[in-house]
Amino acid sequence: MTHLQIDKEGNEGIANVEFCSRSNETRRNRRLQSFVDSYGVEKPRLSTFEQTKRYTKKKCSSISFECCTNIILNRIPLVRCLKTYNLRKDLFGDIIAGITVAIMHIPQGMAYGTLTTLPPVYGLYVSFFPVIIYMIFGTSPHLSLGNSLEFNIISDSEACVLGTFAIVSLMTAQAIGSVSLEPSNMANQNGTIANLTSSSSIDIKLHAATTLALLVGLIQLLLSFLRLGFLTVYLTEPFISGFTTGAATHVFTSQIPSVFGIRSPRGINGAFKLPRTYIKLIQSIFSHINWISTAIAAVSIVALYIAKYLNDRYKSKIRIVLPLELVLIVIGTTVSHFLQLHSKYAVAVVGQIKRGLPAPSLPSFDHTDKLLVPAITIAAVSLSISISMAKMLSRKHTYKVSSNQELLAYGMANAVSSFFQCYPSAGSLSRSAVQEGSGGRTLLVGGFSSLVLGCVLIALTPLFQPLPMACLAAIIIVNLKGLFLQLKDFVLYFRISKLECILWTMTFVTVVLFDVDIGLYVGLCTSFFINTVRTQRPRFFVLGQVDNTGIYKSTTNFPSVQQYPGIQILRFDESLYACNAPFFKRKFYELIGMETIEEPIVSCRRPETVDMKTDVLFKYIILECSPFNYIDTVGAKLLIQIFNDLKKRDIQLYLTECRYEVRHTLDIMKFYEKTELHTIYVTTHDAVMAAVAALNQIPVANN
Repeated sequence: MTHLQIDKEGNEGIANVEFCSRSNETRRNRRLQSFVDSYGVEKPRLSTFEQTKRYTKKKCSSISFECCTNIILNRIPLVRCLKTYNLRKDLFGDIIAGITVAIMHIPQGMAYGTLTTLPPVYGLYVSFFPVIIYMIFGTSPHLSLGNSLEFNIISDSEACVLGTFAIVSLMTAQAIGSVSLEPSNMANQNGTIANLTSSSSIDIKLHAATTLALLVGLIQLLLSFLRLGFLTVYLTEPFISGFTTGAATHVFTSQIPSVFGIRSPRGINGAFKLPRTYIKLIQSIFSHINWISTAIAAVSIVALYIAKYLNDRYKSKIRIVLPLELVLIVIGTTVSHFLQLHSKYAVAVVGQIKRGLPAPSLPSFDHTDKLLVPAITIAAVSLSISISMAKMLSRKHTYKVSSNQELLAYGMANAVSSFFQCYPSAGSLSRSAVQEGSGGRTLLVGGFSSLVLGCVLIALTPLFQPLPMACLAAIIIVNLKGLFLQLKDFVLYFRISKLECILWTMTFVTVVLFDVDIGLYVGLCTSFFINTVRTQRPRFFVLGQVDNTGIYKSTTNFPSVQQYPGIQILRFDESLYACNAPFFKRKFYELIGMETIEEPIVSCRRPETVDMKTDVLFKYIILECSPFNYIDTVGAKLLIQIFNDLKKRDIQLYLTECRYEVRHTLDIMKFYEKTELHTIYVTTHDAVMAAVAALNQIPVANN
C-alpha cells in the first residue's frame, strides 16, 4: 500500500462532480441540481390515499370476464397441462413413471406409516390422496408428494447428494402423542398390531392425525393467501442439516423395538430422552429379545443395503429403477406366511389391514389447542423442504415454479386429504428422483401413480397381513444412511463459517439431547441470532485506489492499492440502521484514528489524560454508501452527528454512491440543512478527485 503525491492539476473538472451546485436561487433548488436531476426523474410525493386510489384504478381498469377466468384457471395448473398435453411425446413416459413411483409408494407408505404410530395402511392413504390433489394444483411435474423420510439437496448441474431430510412422520407421531393418548406399541413379540392397540385408541390417534393434517393445510393455505412463501428462506441449509441429522437418531431409535422384537419403552419424556430410552432398550434386549425377528431385520438390512449399492452403481447400464423395497416386502411376506413366523415364533407382523378406500369424514377438533403449535412447526418444515426441492428440479429442467402456488397445492393436499383419514404429507426426493429418471414429463404422472395405488388398496392389501414388522424397520433404517452421512457437514461448516458451524451444532445437540420440537425452536432462535449478529457487526473496510483507475478496493484484501495522503476512504458493508449504528460509530472513529480510550480506574502507571487523539491524520473522509440498501432515522441522525463532529475538527465528510432510497430518507431528515450542500457525490472517484483538488490549497503533513 502506497501513498500518492497530490497532483496540483487534479482540480480540473471538479466543479462538475459536486452533488449540489451553489449557483441556484434557493436552498431547495440548489439541493436538487444534481446528477439525479440531470439524468433521472424526481418521483412525485403522493399521499397514502392518492397512492391507494391510483393502484385501485389501475387494477380495476383491467378487470374483465376473460381476466377473471384466467386468474381462476391459473390457480389450477392441471388445466394448462391438459391443454398443452402431447399424447405422442408425453403419455408413454408418464405411464411408466407413474407405475414405477406407485411401486415405491407401497413399501415406503407402509414403512413410514408406522413412524406415526398408526397402522401401515394409513401410510398408503397418504401416498394416494395428497398425490391426486397436488396433481391438480401443483406446478412441479417431477415432485412426488406423500410420505417423506428423506430430503437430499442436489446441485443444479448434477445429482450429487449434499444433505438429507427426515422428519414429518416423526413430528406427526410426537404431535399425536401430545394429546394424552394411552401408550401403545406398534410391534411386540407376543402379538400383532391389531391386538396390541385397542380400536378406541387407534380411533383417537386417527382423529388427532386428521385434525393435525387439516390444521397444517389451513396454515399453508393462509400463507398462500397472504403470499408469504418467501418466509421459508429463513430455514437455512445449516439449520436443516443439523435438525434432520438429529432427527435421524430419533427415527433410528423408534425402529429398534421392531428390529429386536421387544416392547417400546413407555413414559420417557423431557431432557436426555434418548439416553434414558437406550438404557431401557438395552435392558429389554437382554431379557426379551426375539432372535427370529432380529435375524429377519439383519438379513433385510444387509440385503437391501447391498442391492441399493449395486443398483446405484450400475443404474446407468440397467436404465431402470429396480423396486428393491417392494421385492423385500414380497419375499418377507411369502416367507412369513409359509413358515408361520407369527404363530410359531411370535414374530410381530402387520396384521389385519382394511381393504378399500376410506369414506370421507369430518376431522375431529377435540385437541386443536394441543395440535396448533405442532401444526405450525410441521407446516414450516414441510414447506421449506418441498419448495426447495421443487425449485431445484425446476432449475434443472428450466420450468417455472411459483412458491405461492406451491403453498396452495400443499395446503389443498393436506386439507382435503384430512377428510380421508390422512396425516400431513410432504415431498420425497427419492421418489421425485425416480419420477424424473423414469421419464415423467407432466403432472399426470401423479394420476397414473394413484391409479395403480388405488388398485392395490382395493384388491391387494390383505396379502400384506403376514409381513414382518422387522422388514418395514429395515426399509426405514437403510433409508437413514443419507441422514447420518450429514455428520460430515459439521467439518464443512467449520471450514466455511464458524457461525454456521455453531448453528448446526446447537440444532443437532438440542434435537438429540432434548427432543425434536425443542431442537427446532432452539435452532430457529440461533439462526435469527446469528443473522442479527451478522447485520449488527458487518465488515468495515478502508479502501484504496487500484493503479490510476476509478476502482477502489479493500486495503486488507488488496495490499497493493494506493491511498492519498490526508484522505481516508471507507466502506460499510451493510445498511445503516438502529441495530448496527453503535458499531458503525465506534468502528468509524477507530478507522480514522480517533477512537475513544477510557482511562483505567486503577493504574500503576503515571496518570495521563486520555481522550480522542488530537493529531488529525486526515482532512477528508469519504464514506462509500453503495452497500446501503436503506437507512433509518437513527442512521441519518448518526451521519449528521458525525459530520458536525468532524467539521469541528476541520475534517470534511463526503458520502458517495447513495441509492435513491437513502437520499430520500436523508432529504426527509433535513440532512442537507443540518450539514452542507455539496456533501454527496455520484461516485467515489469523483469525491476523491474533489478532495485532492481541495488539498492542493491546504498544506497537510504527509503522515
